[in-house]
Amino acid sequence: MNEEIKDLNKIEIKYLIKLLPVFRKFMRDRKMSKKNDEYDYKIERNGRKAVDTFMDLGPTFIKLGQVLSARPDLLPKEYLKAFQDLQDKVPPDKFEYARKTIEENLGDITEKFQYFNENAISGASLGQVYLAKYNNTDVAVKVNRHNIDYVLKRDIIVIKRLLKTFRRFIDNYLYISISNVISDFSIRIYDEANYFIEAENLKRIRNNIKKYDIIIPDVIFVSREVLILSYIKGIKITDVKSLKEKNIDLKKLAFKLDLTFIRMLLRNDIFHADPHPGNLAVSDDGKIILYDFGMVGKLDDETRFKLLKLYNGLITKDADIIMDSLLELNALSPAANRGIIRKGIELSIANLSGRNVNEMDISELFEIANNVIFEFPFHLPRELVLYMRMSSLLEGICKTLDPNFRFVLVLRDILYNEGMLEELYRKELNEFVSKSVISIEKGLDVLPLLKRRLEETDGPVKKSDNKLYETIFLSAILIAMVLYAKINTVISFIVIIIDLIIFVFMLKK
Repeated sequence: MNEEIKDLNKIEIKYLIKLLPVFRKFMRDRKMSKKNDEYDYKIERNGRKAVDTFMDLGPTFIKLGQVLSARPDLLPKEYLKAFQDLQDKVPPDKFEYARKTIEENLGDITEKFQYFNENAISGASLGQVYLAKYNNTDVAVKVNRHNIDYVLKRDIIVIKRLLKTFRRFIDNYLYISISNVISDFSIRIYDEANYFIEAENLKRIRNNIKKYDIIIPDVIFVSREVLILSYIKGIKITDVKSLKEKNIDLKKLAFKLDLTFIRMLLRNDIFHADPHPGNLAVSDDGKIILYDFGMVGKLDDETRFKLLKLYNGLITKDADIIMDSLLELNALSPAANRGIIRKGIELSIANLSGRNVNEMDISELFEIANNVIFEFPFHLPRELVLYMRMSSLLEGICKTLDPNFRFVLVLRDILYNEGMLEELYRKELNEFVSKSVISIEKGLDVLPLLKRRLEETDGPVKKSDNKLYETIFLSAILIAMVLYAKINTVISFIVIIIDLIIFVFMLKK
């Protein structure tokens, strides 16, 4: 126990020495970036130095940096660009460590495998991958890094300690946001080191997209520390030269790749959130191959609907829709001044220099949202963070394949062809209908009082009473049409419009 405490104290001092200069520059750069709308390359250089430090500090910080790369509420735009280049590439463990882990989970390697290449084909922050032959099948063997659970646990404790040390220099709002990120990260990071969870993610995604002709490996063996998958060889998706040699249409490939992930995002209950070039390949006949299912996102139907609304607002440059969507997604604080938010969005839109929205990239569209979120920081939901990371990575690959790739044009095609816009408008109409029903039900609460007044009124019926009868009659029609909208939207909508016109005309009499 004493040894562990000593180790923690040593690590904390080591990390403090390395992170203190990064923290001081970050706090200064954050203030400067807020004051200055123009991109500052000096700040970007500081961001890249921060990335180098995170790489040097090892697996936990690499993963944390990847999370921060999609946090426009925390990092200035120059840091975001630097952190988005943070690659999960680390030299693999010594094979003796990997061998020990494999044999603890499967048994003697020489007995279980007909062939095993001791040179890892890739090394990542949490594990490494080896090629082998298992049950006479070519396989990829994923193995956790030696003692990775201890390293993660130790580093997270130290990170939380350091955050408390730095607290006096951080405003309360920012401190709460960073604390939320680290709390969520400290829970989720263990999922990525648990191959049972990754295997389950793989199976769910494969089941969801099997009709889209995408290749995903089979799970052959799984334990918490070792995952054996069927080995599917492919061309790296950014290897443009090799893809052209196979006569693969790069423009169609970019569209299909984007379509696959948009479908996962807006159609399915789970999406692959880490589409960097190392996790994507292409078969000789042009089919997309997906690897690595450790980092995934899950969106409920409500969040998908709100994302569609945000897309619609970004495409149409509608400040109100953008603002409402960001608020609904909890990307902005409800307490923030709506007038100031609107002005921030309008300024960001104006900075796009009047360009046609069809010519814009997703990075430019997100910049509108990012600038506003950075100005009014709020705790972004994890799934929205993963979505933003996924979209940025995906666009980079698509533009490598097709330099003329334009996210908005492709998105519009997808939304129209897949019927998603129709679903959005139907959902919005249903929301309108639901709100109307609630409003009408509240209005009906006064009818018993109106009835009593009529019954208590003596003498001939006045003109105002006739107007009251007409109002009640028109209200009854409105209620009926609102309810009928679930059966026939078009007819009910037409009748509701006519009903409202008559009502307005009657009030003017």
